[in-house]
Amino acid sequence: MSDGPHRSLPMRAGWKRVAERAGNVAYPMDEITAAIGPAVAQDCRQELSPDFLQSICAIYTEQDGSLFKDDVRPQIEALRDAAGYGIGRALLNNVARISPAEASKVEALVAAFAATLKDRAARGARQVEEHLLRKSGVPRALNTRARIDLASANAPYEALARELLKVKTRAPNRSALKKQDLDDGVPL
Repeated sequence: MSDGPHRSLPMRAGWKRVAERAGNVAYPMDEITAAIGPAVAQDCRQELSPDFLQSICAIYTEQDGSLFKDDVRPQIEALRDAAGYGIGRALLNNVARISPAEASKVEALVAAFAATLKDRAARGARQVEEHLLRKSGVPRALNTRARIDLASANAPYEALARELLKVKTRAPNRSALKKQDLDDGVPL
């Protein structure tokens, strides 16, 4: 007996946990949702440099306390090389779409980063689906992808964006990913 196709996936550990929970109907949606946050956070920690996040956050927090707001777009464009590719570049593209009236507010940065995280979660769902198509077949892959998409709709991307940007020190409420006790079984 095998542990399922999620064991052999060449993905990060966070996305393997998401695939395991989404592929098993015994896991409720809230546990899949709880697994998506750490998977996306792991991707951000791997792909984004702390200096880049600190620089972009400093630009916005500096403007937040100012009475006369400056145009932050030139400063944001100067970070293109530090952003790299992937999540950093997607974040800068989302920040560029912010209206000029909202461009200097920290809340606009948090909203842009939350949209970036949601896009990354969708990319992770497609990656899980692709691997499951190779390993286990179409019905299981489509069912797993549908469960990930449903869980992703309820994921706390804004809270995760605040945590990664260190805008607010309040951490989002997440349930434990692994069950530790005998009483932590399937809810009845």
